[in-house]
Parts: sequence; C-alpha cells; structure tokens
Amino acid sequence: MVKFFAVVRPWPTSIVLLMLVVTVFGLVSTWLNPAELDSGLGMLLFVQMLLASSGFATTARRGHFDPVLVHGHDRVGALAAQWLASIAPGALAWIAVSAAAWKLGNPSALSALAGTRLAAFLIVSAGAWTTGFLLPRGSGGALWIGILVVLLLRHAEMLPAAGSDASAVGVARTAGTILLCPFLLLGAPASIGSPAVAAALAVAAAVLLATWRAGARLDVFLVERS
Repeated sequence: MVKFFAVVRPWPTSIVLLMLVVTVFGLVSTWLNPAELDSGLGMLLFVQMLLASSGFATTARRGHFDPVLVHGHDRVGALAAQWLASIAPGALAWIAVSAAAWKLGNPSALSALAGTRLAAFLIVSAGAWTTGFLLPRGSGGALWIGILVVLLLRHAEMLPAAGSDASAVGVARTAGTILLCPFLLLGAPASIGSPAVAAALAVAAAVLLATWRAGARLDVFLVERS
C-alpha cells in the first residue's frame, strides 16, 4: 500500500523540490565541513514538518484514497502506509546527509542514524502528520513552525536546566519541551537525558497510533466531491 500512496503523491511538488534543494545544501556543507552536520539536519527537519503534514482526511474525502479505504482493506494499515509514504522523501534525505557525514568522519552522524538526532526526525515525522491529519496539506507543519517562530520572537527559554531529569516531573517537562521543539535534540545537549528522549518518543508514537486507530473510523464521504 505504501507504493499506492506514493503514486497518488501525498506531498506538493514544491515541497519535494525544496527538500531536494536542502538535501543538496546539506551534502555540500557537510562535504566542506563535516562538523556542520546539524545545520543541514535542522533545515531538513523544517522541511519535513511541511512534507509529513500530508492532510490525510482532506485528501481522503476527495476520493483519492478510495481504492484502499472503501473496499475492505485494513484501514489502520492503510493509514500507516500513507504515513510512511508521506515521510519517505524526508527519510531518504536524512539518511543521505547523515551517511555522508559519517563517511566523512563526523562521529555525530551515528546519532543521526541511531540516536537522539534520529529521535528528533521521528518526532517531527510523527507530530507533523498527526497535527495535519484533519487539515489541508502542509497546514499542520506550517502551524507548528509558526508556534516555534512566536516562541523564538518572545525569547522563550526552551532548553531545560541541567539536572531537570532528576525526577518524574522533570522528565515529563523535558519530554514535553522536546515534543514541542525537537530541534533541541540536534547537538544533544547534556541537559537532556535519555529518559526524557525515550518518553517523548513514546508519546509521539502513542499519539500516532491513536490517530491511525481514530482515522480507521473516518467517514470519507462527509463532503461532496467535485
């Protein structure tokens, strides 16, 4: 089913082209200076917010997904496949830039392939898709970016204080901060402990699964089709 959703193109061409441009920039900047990996990964995360926010419900109600939604297919499986198709271009770009950095000798690249930086990518991919589930394509990611910009302009303190993971409340607060701003995981600051990262990943996965289950009951004929 992933192939079906890739064929019907869950992403706008303009965002895919933007992802391609950012990927090339990330590869070039990493080749010139392998230590600059996080700048390239940060740009990839911003574009992934828009790319993964594919607006499942809006597209489904237009009849684009009828072959896999109204003929007895596993709907939870269909939603999972559509999520995978939505994040696929960003995942390929992430792997390309991270693998290039690893090949060039940047030890931080391992974190992007299996570590806290990878956690940031997974949280963005899950969060943008679920946020944009009922919205037009790209709207969930744009809303998320808008919130982050507002926080930046207000000089909000996002980085948790050292030792904040010492209690369950501290872990919960840090996990919530990570969910709001996964970019904090780039650079893996010492103030963010593995329990908070694991908790944030678990919440993102739980919300994604809950959205799949709720989406399985979606009435795809709620609006008149043109």
